[in-house]
Amino acid sequence: MKIKIAILMAATLAFAASTQAQGNILWQDDFESYANTAALSGPYTQIYPSYPVLLDTTKGYQSAQSIHFDLPTANSQRRMYINIPGGPVTPTDQAPLKLEFWTDLDTAIWSTRQYIEIRGYSGGEYGSGTLNQLIALGFTSSGVNTARINQRVMAGFTGTAWGDLTDTYATRATIADPNNDWTKLAMVLYHNKVEFYVNDNLDTTQTMTAGVAFDSIVIGSGLSSAGADVWFDGIKLTQVPEPSSAVLALLGGLGVFAWISRRRQA
Repeated sequence: MKIKIAILMAATLAFAASTQAQGNILWQDDFESYANTAALSGPYTQIYPSYPVLLDTTKGYQSAQSIHFDLPTANSQRRMYINIPGGPVTPTDQAPLKLEFWTDLDTAIWSTRQYIEIRGYSGGEYGSGTLNQLIALGFTSSGVNTARINQRVMAGFTGTAWGDLTDTYATRATIADPNNDWTKLAMVLYHNKVEFYVNDNLDTTQTMTAGVAFDSIVIGSGLSSAGADVWFDGIKLTQVPEPSSAVLALLGGLGVFAWISRRRQA
């Protein structure tokens, strides 16, 4: 019986660790279900309908499709958003939010300006009320090292608040690859800080407004972005549970099971 209980405990710990790592998926999109660019306007709102974010049916991360920001014509602005299904979510230190995605560039040009944001408004959806917090990850061209990947943590619309990722692999030259070599970027939001990752490696940590509820995800800058084509794919938002809670609950159940088994044997 002791051996059986030990096996159950080991399996429980492995299951809890796996569940914690995956987290609770709040929303994700690999862009495989869309027939064309027009179909993106179902779940997403194109902020500039005359210049929609494009669906690329020939290139994707481990798939056939992705979204594409091509070299724009003069004054073209590609940007779209989606409100988080189920409403606003507040990250905590025990249950942080993780927004991750894959990206590729065709060339490491300084003037590239495309990124993905997560936003929190006082009205609980994109553009409703006051913007409480905006966090962005990707590429911009003003006030940053334009050879690197850039991040932004901004309370409301005050200041630019752009900065750089510093890891050896956090450069545009590393990402720019003609052989479809994708790079994974991620932001993990806690109660009052955000961590930025490149290929699952922690790069930079920044403080942010405490206790903000996030409600929407914005894809694209809506700005001119000359010089490079940019692709995004495999965008996913998860809320990672506190590992200790899940483990303790499962181990507690096993403890009760073991106690009952010993009583029966006695």
